[in-house]
Amino acid sequence: MTYVFMGLLVLFIAVSTLWGVKYSPKKNSFMTVDDTSFLRGFWCIIVVLVHVPVEYQNRIQDMMGSFAYIGVTFFFMTSAYGLKWSMEHKPGYLDHFWARRLPHILLPAIIANVFEVAMKSLIGNDYSWYSYVDINGWVKVLLLNYFVFWLVYKIAPMFIKGKHWQDWTMCLIVLCFSLIDYFTDFKITSKWVVEPLGFAYGILAAKYADRIKAVIRERWFVKSICLMVLSAVTGVAYLKFKTVHIWGDYLLKIALGIMITAFMYELISNLKVGNKINRFIGSISYEVYIMHRGVFALMIFVFGYTLNSGLYVVASVILTLILAFILKMVCDSVIKKFQKLVAKK
Repeated sequence: MTYVFMGLLVLFIAVSTLWGVKYSPKKNSFMTVDDTSFLRGFWCIIVVLVHVPVEYQNRIQDMMGSFAYIGVTFFFMTSAYGLKWSMEHKPGYLDHFWARRLPHILLPAIIANVFEVAMKSLIGNDYSWYSYVDINGWVKVLLLNYFVFWLVYKIAPMFIKGKHWQDWTMCLIVLCFSLIDYFTDFKITSKWVVEPLGFAYGILAAKYADRIKAVIRERWFVKSICLMVLSAVTGVAYLKFKTVHIWGDYLLKIALGIMITAFMYELISNLKVGNKINRFIGSISYEVYIMHRGVFALMIFVFGYTLNSGLYVVASVILTLILAFILKMVCDSVIKKFQKLVAKK
């Protein structure tokens, strides 16, 4: 039954991703909100699978979860792209940077963290009072990159003239964080070594967006096939050598993330993508990222280790989507009311 349930999950992912896809040769866009939401909707489900408790893991879940790091990389990439795009197209964006960004990141993260700690406490994990405010390490890394972005683009220009240095400085800092984390015991970004590099990819994608948009439309079919083949070859190599130091667990991992992301954006550059299911999942992807660990613990508290592996995974994904939606609705409502209150004063 495990593979029956996992087959249903794979079918759901395929339908929610491919339903409504149409060939659109006149499409001329790159990293639009619709395209980004489409890919976030796909990747966030894959990210959930990588954190399934050992007792409930299975071969299909493990294979799909091996590529989850690309989804996290993609989230960092789109976050950076959105920040740089907003900075360049919205006058005064950085003047109220933290007031705009922090509530939408911290409020859901704190609530999700409290939920996760409470659920894990129910199944016997020991926690101190500090655990309830110690938000997910991945969110901390995101905030670290936000802080560096603010320093480079808002504070540093007060002392250093020119603009061209900023993008490359931002990318260099992100790369240095990754190299320090990988080669030393000084962990700046904790266990996320490759994934935060997506922040550098996003900065470069925004910087060269017009050039990329022009290039991806040329010989679309041929380049899509070539990138698909290269992604497949790199993927097989990564699965085989992912435990090999430097070559497999760092360089190949980075190459595969770039290849698959490039392939996806090349492919959808001439396709109309997205549907109601996919857009819904994409809209709550951040909440899915921060809620699913707590859901896994809740499922174990309620059912113990009695469920079939496939049923556990499918039920956990469904419950995660439901609770992520509720979390987003509650947080958006609270933030809007708070902002209105502040505006009146």
